[in-house]
Amino acid sequence: MKKAGAFTFQLTREGIEARVGEMEKKCDRLRSMYEAYFMGMERIPPNTPRREMNRLMLEMQQVPISNSALRFRFQALSQKWVLQITYWNRTMREIEAGTFRRDMARTQRHLAERGGIITEEEALALGIPKNRVKAFVLRQQRQGARKLGAATSASSSTGLPAMPVAAVRTGPPPIPRQEPRVPAPESAAAPSLPGLSDLDFEGAYRNYLDAHQKLGIEAQAVPMDKMRSRLHRQLPKILDEQRCERVRLEVAVEDGKVRLRAWAAESKP
Repeated sequence: MKKAGAFTFQLTREGIEARVGEMEKKCDRLRSMYEAYFMGMERIPPNTPRREMNRLMLEMQQVPISNSALRFRFQALSQKWVLQITYWNRTMREIEAGTFRRDMARTQRHLAERGGIITEEEALALGIPKNRVKAFVLRQQRQGARKLGAATSASSSTGLPAMPVAAVRTGPPPIPRQEPRVPAPESAAAPSLPGLSDLDFEGAYRNYLDAHQKLGIEAQAVPMDKMRSRLHRQLPKILDEQRCERVRLEVAVEDGKVRLRAWAAESKP
């Protein structure tokens, strides 16, 4: 009994070009659908369009392409498809495990301000999609329990031994000796920014954080103290170059990065 041969079919050059162009559009559309799902705009992943695209890729792999330009174009599309599948599968695993980086970035600042473990209601309020809130909160709870257990074991291993019973005083407590009071050192105050008030700086920094949050890159934001130190070094040079006494800060987004820019507000007479 003869074994059946591999499935192949013939297409003209125009047919191959039209098929590859259609697949490129479907691939771009499918990428947009997955990004919408990862951002929480869609409730379920686009599994049906993905199966359709996978079927088209398998069919085109059986088509002999004699034109070198079309063959290179299809190979580039195949490589792009493999990379996107790898990215989608990895992101889906992160969502199921509650380790999706966008969800983690949304909660870092919230947990730093409030402490403790985030609840499902707080996660929903921060914008985490409902279909992955439970997995995310469960992972946070497990992580918090591990940290608490590690802190408890560390404190018990380094704790002071208990005082023996014979050493406990039974009489009136001794009068504590008055030690000379040494004034506590004053905390280093934040340096004042040349040409910029603290109120203006804090307002611009809030806009800077809001821009990071809208882009979903909160983890890339520079902390306030580092931003203040950076401006304290740069502003004198800007004031001298712009020949001004005061500056204003504006938030700018360039190539997916958020920056604070200083502009002259008042010129020198």
